[in-house]
Parts: sequence; C-alpha cells; structure tokens
Amino acid sequence: MKKFFNIIPFQVQGNLKKYLYTAIGNPKLQLDHETCFPILTAIEGYSLPGEEIAVIAVMADTESGKANLKQLQDEVLEVCDRKQVVCSGVQVVTVPTDDRVATHVSTFQKLLDYMEDDDELFCCMTYGTKPLSTALMMAIQYGYRVKQNTSISCIVYGQIDRPEKDPATWSGKAYDMTALIQLDEIVRVLADRGVENPKEIIDRILAL
Repeated sequence: MKKFFNIIPFQVQGNLKKYLYTAIGNPKLQLDHETCFPILTAIEGYSLPGEEIAVIAVMADTESGKANLKQLQDEVLEVCDRKQVVCSGVQVVTVPTDDRVATHVSTFQKLLDYMEDDDELFCCMTYGTKPLSTALMMAIQYGYRVKQNTSISCIVYGQIDRPEKDPATWSGKAYDMTALIQLDEIVRVLADRGVENPKEIIDRILAL
C-alpha cells in the first residue's frame, strides 16, 4: 500500500498558511492550488484513482496540534474525493511535546507498527523539531531495510521563501529529497562491505 507520513505543524492555531508550492526536481510534486501541507504534493502526484492509500500523521498533543490536524484531515479528504482515491482518513500517532531521547525512541517504535511488507513509502520532512523529523526518517528507513518488497518513493521538503517582510511576497517550493536517503543507503552498504575508497565510488555515482 502507498503510505504517506508527515508531522503535524507546531504553529499556533491561525498561523498555518497555505502556499502554492513549486515543484523542484520532481514534476509530480507540482500542484495547481495552495495547501498548508507539502505532503499533499506527494499524495496528489502519486495516488491513482481507485487505489487505496494510508495517511499517517505524527501529532504533538497540544490544542494547536489538534487544530492543524483537522486542517490536514479536511485537505486529505478533499484530495481523495476529487481524485477518487480510497482513504479511511488520517491515522494519528500522538506524541509528547518534549525532545528527550526516550520520547523520540518511543515515537520511532510507534511508527514501526505502520510499516508492512510491500509498502510504498512517502514522507514529508518539513514540520516538527529536528529530533522528531529524525525519528520519522529513521522509521521510514527501517521500513525499507527490514520489510520485504518495501520501497521509498518520495521524500518531500517544503521550503518557504521570505524575500521581504511582507507575507504577500512569500512563496513555497516542494523539493524531492529522496536522493539523500538513497545516498545514505549507498554509504551504509559501502561501509558494510569495507570498501577502501568509498568517496571515489560515491563521486562516480553522483556524476551519473
């Protein structure tokens, strides 16, 4: 199944803005409308009519988190209805607000329950604290490495350009960051095999 993971933004209620994200490096991520959530670029770009998908959101247990979750639920429902995609709603992984290592280890463990054989994984690394985003990326890589016939199709990062103080001038970009995960996997394999000059091999791969 195609599974789309993301972190609910921490912005206080009312501060979450919509942007028309311009796709960078992957035309499938290009939308023709604004959204608060870059993961919607992947959902729209990769979901096909009639197929079933799952959307999993990591949410800090706050009032703002709950309000932003409702916004995500509304946007996902609209996309699935318009594209005729089967989705049972947004599945929520509720986490504490602190950044203790134990907290993020627990989040990682919770996310593992959503990884199954034959999954096609998508992820947005835009929102959340850096440790929380790291825990999510670790879970995605676990699914790829441990589960059978499971792949990582797209990692999205939404960037907001703020050239001036006037929010009317701000714009969004949706970057496909999947190659970074692939590079990390290559480095791990080279290290496991004891390759003497991994940088030379990596340089050749990057030059392709």
